[in-house]
Amino acid sequence: MNKLWGWLVIIAAIGLTYLWQPEFFQEAYGIIKHGDIAALADYLRSFGGWSVVITLALFVVMTFTIVFPFMILSGAAGIIYGLFWGIVISWSGEVIGALVMFIFARHFFRQVVEGWITKSKYLKQVDDYSAANGFKALLIARLLPLAPSGIITAVAAISRMSFRDFILATIIGKLPPVVIKVLLGHDIVFAGENMTRLIVVAVLVVGVYLALWWYRRSKVQHGNA
Repeated sequence: MNKLWGWLVIIAAIGLTYLWQPEFFQEAYGIIKHGDIAALADYLRSFGGWSVVITLALFVVMTFTIVFPFMILSGAAGIIYGLFWGIVISWSGEVIGALVMFIFARHFFRQVVEGWITKSKYLKQVDDYSAANGFKALLIARLLPLAPSGIITAVAAISRMSFRDFILATIIGKLPPVVIKVLLGHDIVFAGENMTRLIVVAVLVVGVYLALWWYRRSKVQHGNA
């Protein structure tokens, strides 16, 4: 019954928020959907002193939508506030969004999946691993620049990972990818002025994924040896 009331409160809050400012959600959705970083920066800038609050709120919303890449919003933050404060605001927004989603998913879905876990030997092993090595596993996942943050957070929430491991791995692990996303998003808009840095950052991202691929390939080969 408590969970039912919780769902009703959440649904009501979302509905009332949308009814309060439907134009904002429609406008922001349209811009983000088209991936127009410069247009999003102009739109957020139009809110003046409230732009930081609006930007942080959008990070939370985008964490739950999962489908939109954070780089669009991070790049807009870098344009509006400059690279340093754009990184700070983007990092704060992603951490807050992950924290909200973790609490939500653990409260409403952990008990649901526990029944599945107890019936599956494989899921039980994964659950036990997350409890013992949650910090390391999540930190590695967070360090990937283009990894789906919302999905990673949801998986962590329904596992037995401790809240302490989750928050520490999220705070530490999100900073490097946020720096990359802010730089990429910012420099894509101003490619003519920052082409060298854009190429360096893009190569760095590709290098991270190639290194991960090589590491996994090596582990598979050693495992089969």
